[in-house]
Amino acid sequence: MCQTGEGAASGPPGGSGIDLVRAGLAQLVGADVVGLPDAQVRAEILQLLECANQLAAALTDRVGSFDTRQLARVDGLRTTQTWLAGFGRMSKGAALGWLSRARLMRKLPALAEGMRSGTINTEHAELVGKLAWHVGVDAVRQFDQELADLAAAADPKQLGQACGRILALVDPDGGEPDPAKDWDRREITFAACGRMVYLRGRLDPEGAAIVQTAVDALMRPPAPEDGSTTPQRRADAVVELARRAMAAGTLPTVGGALPHVAVLVTPQQLLDSQVPDDGSSTDDPLTRAGVPPARDRPWLSWVGEVSPEVAQRLACDATVWRIVLDPASGLPLDLGREHRLVPHWMRKALHARDRTCRWPGCDTPAAWTDAHHEIPWYEGGTTDVEHLVSLCRYHHGLVHEGRWTLRLDHDTGEVWVTRPDGTPYELGPSRPFVSPSRQGSPSRQGPPRQGSPRREQPGRADRHTWPPGPAAA
Repeated sequence: MCQTGEGAASGPPGGSGIDLVRAGLAQLVGADVVGLPDAQVRAEILQLLECANQLAAALTDRVGSFDTRQLARVDGLRTTQTWLAGFGRMSKGAALGWLSRARLMRKLPALAEGMRSGTINTEHAELVGKLAWHVGVDAVRQFDQELADLAAAADPKQLGQACGRILALVDPDGGEPDPAKDWDRREITFAACGRMVYLRGRLDPEGAAIVQTAVDALMRPPAPEDGSTTPQRRADAVVELARRAMAAGTLPTVGGALPHVAVLVTPQQLLDSQVPDDGSSTDDPLTRAGVPPARDRPWLSWVGEVSPEVAQRLACDATVWRIVLDPASGLPLDLGREHRLVPHWMRKALHARDRTCRWPGCDTPAAWTDAHHEIPWYEGGTTDVEHLVSLCRYHHGLVHEGRWTLRLDHDTGEVWVTRPDGTPYELGPSRPFVSPSRQGSPSRQGPPRQGSPRREQPGRADRHTWPPGPAAA
């Protein structure tokens, strides 16, 4: 077990393990590292690496137990991954990494014990996880002890080579065909990275044959002057396949409307003109330090921010819907129609404000959400954007059947959630999408009081068009 400095941290007798760790960490981070002897710095680096491995093992064990007990639902979230991202303030990818390791360690006891002893780190576990992804955990379990012994003494490169040998032994030709297993392993994911979106996936043989046949039909041999590569033409064919399916009008409707590509863009962005600074830009620390405020950029559905050039190209052949925003808050104003069911044109304004499910910690895309009435229609509620909130089906059920309380602040557009026992939700308010030039605006210190009067809406003659309402193309 690891020990640094002049001895183990002296915590209160009988204190919990976490109390002892925190006491020791307080001593470590408060130490004068500059004044430490060279030999002690070297020794403590090795000891702290061992401690970090043990802490990772302790966290992995608890994530696994948390996942098995489905404790995320206690906090109103559907999955352990979402809970880790929200309460742990980490990316969805990092959360998935912790969850995957936890599930793997439950099935590989020797490797798990090596992590607890501090001799195996998360990088070693990640390599074994990749092997299990290819051949299945059952095939890896028979080599659990050998992999644990090797990981404790080898670097990741050597362990990776060992995993490659096991892969060659267990699955030299990809294994015997198993249609059921192939079907269960199908997946396609989209991941945004920089200005590009990466598509990654795998299909069962039949599904792959169908897709490749359709793509091949849309691929054209390159013209003599065409310098595009085969992968580029294949990408063009996949996009064209989806474009033709949408144009045919045979796809199921989403929210009462046929699927369509939507981009939110202001007239200034369409004209590629700079918006004069009206003094409304947030005076945040970076601005005071001389860093220019971020420019507002068009927003493309499913992708996020894109360049004005992309929005201009999409707007060349588009149906335009104008949404007028409140000049003070940037929130969509009442569209002036009353319906019990939310029509598709009102959903456009709702999605422009919310972008995702508005439950704190949930990032379900707006296209997959329900329009929740703040005050139910049968209790006199109205169907207008100011009294609607985008909620995914799971969180919509928590509000209606789970006795969770959701309140919408009409001044800021913030959504506050209260637990069934009346305590505030720890993740704080969910805020509506705010353009980069207006980010950092202060919010009220707590949720709006129940029954508090709504903000007076400006009369029709007082409504402004700046910030100009994004046109949904």
